[in-house]
Amino acid sequence: MNYGPKISDYVIKSGAIISTIGVIMLIIFGVILLSYPVFKICERTCNFVSKAPQYLNQIISPIFLFFSLILISLGVFLIRIVKWRTKSKLTHH
Repeated sequence: MNYGPKISDYVIKSGAIISTIGVIMLIIFGVILLSYPVFKICERTCNFVSKAPQYLNQIISPIFLFFSLILISLGVFLIRIVKWRTKSKLTHH
């Protein structure tokens, strides 16, 4: 008699939430990047400068993009691993 939700249900839901947060971060990154153009200034070396306000410049960085992609992949990984484990348990029993 198993009436309550299993731990796998919680892991799947948390994976979906984590992926959603990553997608929202990626959308925010894209909207800010499209709203405020980035210019390339070259003298001896090339630098990329955004026209975004200072508080939004922190979002237009490779680290922000990296973390959003990591969150998306982590959420998908959690969902896939739980689905795989449930499927393998059903086929082995």
